[in-house]
Amino acid sequence: MRNEDIYDLGEIDRGERRPILGASPVTERPPRATTSYRRRDAPGVGGGLAGSLSIFVPGLGQMLAGQIAWGLFYLTGIGFCAALLWAVLDTQERIVPTLRLLDWSSAILVVTLMSLAGLTILLHVAAVLHAHAIAAHQEHHAPHPLVAAVASIAVPGWGQLLAGHRRRAALFLTGVWLLGTAWLLVTPAGTKLLERLGLALPSAVKDGWGTAALLATPLVLWVIAVYDAAAGAAAERRG
Repeated sequence: MRNEDIYDLGEIDRGERRPILGASPVTERPPRATTSYRRRDAPGVGGGLAGSLSIFVPGLGQMLAGQIAWGLFYLTGIGFCAALLWAVLDTQERIVPTLRLLDWSSAILVVTLMSLAGLTILLHVAAVLHAHAIAAHQEHHAPHPLVAAVASIAVPGWGQLLAGHRRRAALFLTGVWLLGTAWLLVTPAGTKLLERLGLALPSAVKDGWGTAALLATPLVLWVIAVYDAAAGAAAERRG
């Protein structure tokens, strides 16, 4: 007797499975769906929208673009720095005598305040640029020059961001922060704080050219920001 008469394997080159006698038919299972953990950007989120949201609420642009972890990082980081800065300013009347009691220089407090303020500014500008960058893969449409100009009237650098010019936007946003800090220092509360820290503004800043500079510099910054935003948006639309 031949072997193939005993071990009949059937037609093995066909894709079908023959049911065994007395057993239920074998049904093919559908392929198991695989779960993809790759981040998908939210549809319709452009760099201008994401960056604009992060100007007013740092981290919101990242969240809308699908980067939840980055959004929480910027939101909590800026919130922590701002809260700590406010706490130091609110308690500086008690911190300064404590530093003197310990025979420590008040420069420690000055450096702490400057570091917290600088870190807050850095995180805010970085949040805006990062939000714009991660959503910039969407199709970019340059805004009308009038829209860009109005945006930079509201916040210098906003129009540049809408036009896709991140470096110029960072420059103007940083300028706004620095001018705001300078204005706070010449207020009565700022002057009192500097005196408590053993610092004082030059008399020329309060009485001479300083007052004129503090009034003229913001105006010049706004005019340049508005013109640059409109010109940049017009160039993008022509290109």
